[in-house]
Amino acid sequence: MELTILGGSAATPNAGDASSGYLVSSGATSLLIDCGSGVVSRLRTCCDPRSLSGVVISHLHSDHTLDLIALRYGLQYTPPGPSVAIPLHLPPGGKDFLARLADIFALGNERATNFWESVLSPHEYSDHLASGEPLRIGDLAISFAPMVHYIPVWALRIEEVSTGRTLTYSADTGPAAPLVEFAADSDLFLCEATLLQQAPSEAPDRRGHLTATEAGTIATTAGVRRLVLTHLWTELGFERYLADARTTFAGPVDIARSGITFSI
Repeated sequence: MELTILGGSAATPNAGDASSGYLVSSGATSLLIDCGSGVVSRLRTCCDPRSLSGVVISHLHSDHTLDLIALRYGLQYTPPGPSVAIPLHLPPGGKDFLARLADIFALGNERATNFWESVLSPHEYSDHLASGEPLRIGDLAISFAPMVHYIPVWALRIEEVSTGRTLTYSADTGPAAPLVEFAADSDLFLCEATLLQQAPSEAPDRRGHLTATEAGTIATTAGVRRLVLTHLWTELGFERYLADARTTFAGPVDIARSGITFSI
């Protein structure tokens, strides 16, 4: 299994980067996780988007979803044109969210009622949240856990079925989330670390983002083997993020930079 970083910026793309987007590959299975601003351009340097086995969205904030529009138009119009509709797995409320986007962008001869379905096949993963059964896409099995953010959000634990290797993605979350249990014994932990220090006015149980120090503590307690920090501001300094995480995690720590691939 491989993880390719398409974008690891926070609310807006850092210079030369993209917002949240990650390509997870295993054999013939290629899965796009989140699709923020600039992600589709990066994705096209790695593969033809029409070859994706599926797309999974952790939550509906714009920095994780805006390039769904670019993905839709690319799938529709890039020569030689569309192929089989790609499954798009959304959190609860995702279909209504897509319908509102279609009302805005389906102009001219494009029909809002079929704006997405011509190239993407939207599903909400509510059944998997209710049952606890993993979502199976090719050789990958995906489990979900609710996190603590400013809107509903789900972390993803992705297991390569053939090898048992595991990647956990925190999505956006604060320190009150059950990340230690969910990420336990992961081979790679892709963890948000937006902050360098906690805002004094925000209570930990209501905060929607982690510090790099907290990400390191979670990684240590969970017993993960590699920590990759994501959802970062270049203005705060990548070296500072790394230094803070290394005070609480002794294993390998990396920054989620566009174009880097990790073997898991």
